[in-house]
Amino acid sequence: ATEGSDHRDIIMNFLFRQSSSDGAGDGIQKKKKRKLIGASGREPMRQSSLINAPTLPSWSNIRNLSGMGGLAVIEISIEDCDPGSPCPLMPSERVKDVTDGKKTPWTTLFGNTNGDTNNSDSKVQRSITACKVKLFQGNKHPRCLSDVLMFLPPPVASSENDTKTQSVDVIDAIYDLRLTPKQMRSEGYPFVSGQEESSTDDNKESVENKISAYSKSDVDEMSTVVALDLIKTVSVEVSFGDDDEDVVDHTECEHYVKTFSRNVDASPRRPKIFAIDCEMVQTKAEMELARVSVIEYVEGNGNEEDEEKSILVLDELVKPRRDVLDYLTHYSGVTAKMLLDVKTRIESIQLLLLSLIHEEDLIIGHSAENDLRALRLVHNNIVDTSVVFRGDNGRKYSLKHLSNVLLQRQIQNGCGSSGHCSREDAEASLILALRRAKHGSSFRLKESVKHQNVLDVFQKAKGRDHTSDGNSSESSFAERNERSSVCIGPNDWLTGRSVGNGSQHLLSCESILSSMAMAVPSWLASKKPSRAGMLWAKLICEGSREGFKNELKKQDEIIDSLVTNVSTDTPILVIFQRNYLKANALTRQRKAATNPKATCFWSACQEEEWKQYMSSCRNCEALWIGSSCQQQTKS
Repeated sequence: ATEGSDHRDIIMNFLFRQSSSDGAGDGIQKKKKRKLIGASGREPMRQSSLINAPTLPSWSNIRNLSGMGGLAVIEISIEDCDPGSPCPLMPSERVKDVTDGKKTPWTTLFGNTNGDTNNSDSKVQRSITACKVKLFQGNKHPRCLSDVLMFLPPPVASSENDTKTQSVDVIDAIYDLRLTPKQMRSEGYPFVSGQEESSTDDNKESVENKISAYSKSDVDEMSTVVALDLIKTVSVEVSFGDDDEDVVDHTECEHYVKTFSRNVDASPRRPKIFAIDCEMVQTKAEMELARVSVIEYVEGNGNEEDEEKSILVLDELVKPRRDVLDYLTHYSGVTAKMLLDVKTRIESIQLLLLSLIHEEDLIIGHSAENDLRALRLVHNNIVDTSVVFRGDNGRKYSLKHLSNVLLQRQIQNGCGSSGHCSREDAEASLILALRRAKHGSSFRLKESVKHQNVLDVFQKAKGRDHTSDGNSSESSFAERNERSSVCIGPNDWLTGRSVGNGSQHLLSCESILSSMAMAVPSWLASKKPSRAGMLWAKLICEGSREGFKNELKKQDEIIDSLVTNVSTDTPILVIFQRNYLKANALTRQRKAATNPKATCFWSACQEEEWKQYMSSCRNCEALWIGSSCQQQTKS
């Protein structure tokens, strides 16, 4: 027997495997040995733009993916049939029509028992692979076809997601966490415009050397006018994106400055690590700086208690240039009273930062683009903990949440009155970055793994043929496909499995006896201009002896139409399962009855009945309908 995951892997290869990785001779690479649960043992093939196609199971073979025109997966769920008796609706029973000499669509499929594809009874040249399927393992809970086939396994953790040893060089490791220039532009960090970056000025260089030598006392004794003149001399034009329209006009706001490179004559030293956090208030024009805190990481002597040691090097309140409209105390912690006697302006803070932090040093912050904008500062060596700890879904987590969960450290607990503390936030950012550098990517929030829906991934990849040379044969079918995706099945299946996000055609079909069931082959018909690129259907059979003759007839109509009217460039999986709903209901009853606190009883007869239904639910049958061997596509 094959496994349910085998058939999911074949579906993934049909949809997401790059056509250029077609094999020669015997087809694409196979597993040497098939495993029961293959997620951790898979060797990924060449990657499509959105997903890796796993290695095929050993019993399957695919060729000529570049000629593929569509894919269909048809689930047939048979309910209320006797688990201890053969079911007339299953392929293993229908194939008996062939040996009995009956003329049915199954004769068309299986009439050639000797492998002769030129059988005169065949309307269309097809290759057929019929197999038994062990859909799931164990007896804990039954699984339906959709749960196994439609949802991709979670990504395998890379061996590079290391747990680093304590001997790691923290400064070297933390430098690996820096934002790339592309990330900085994407996050909205200020950067120097092209013309400014290439310009040189002897007077400006002289002033830079002078500023680099300032101490805090020098700046404190300096008048605001002198500080402003110095900042004007070393100011730069900046932008926040790739558009020239983003360049800031100096006449309407404070001047931006860029950190200086260390003097070549200065004594050599290792780059320093700083963490910054700012608090802002709302003024008439924009958000303006009101407080800045800077801490510096101090390298320990090897003792574990010294590994996260830091010192406070700057903690200043700043008087905004414009009238304050809102102190935002519940966020900033700043009040009107706190700023009443403050004389320090942003230019003095800029001078202090330029004398303290050099271009080669590292700044750590959480969403630090906001802090650098408030400081009017350009710096290119940034570790942004909001990016480092960003979730797989792109979600940014708050510093408070990261600190609470990863550091077990409560911050920002002003309860809406006292607000944040910039020093406390800077320390939290520093420790988060240090521990990430030490422990590697294993130090992160543990997110719940959500299984991706094959149809959703297929839809995202639709038409994304990004081959550089325009050769579509290098792309996967999902990337080349421009046709519709169609889902046909019961309403609860369409909604319960989150099938469809507005980008697929959804058609309700509550039973195989519904007229809508014939929409399955209709959407795949080769003569239909708008035929589906991907079709997934779930057809329900009651399986009772009273109605099975009508269901047999309808099943024959669908199979006949699939074989006759569907193009041979469209592989079709028809897979059958019995008694899922009954097995699921009995499993729930059994779980409740076997609970030590339960008052109900679970008998030996009930246990035997449950085992029979679980067995019939687990043991499925599948048909892969491909083109003939001469057509070069086989599954």
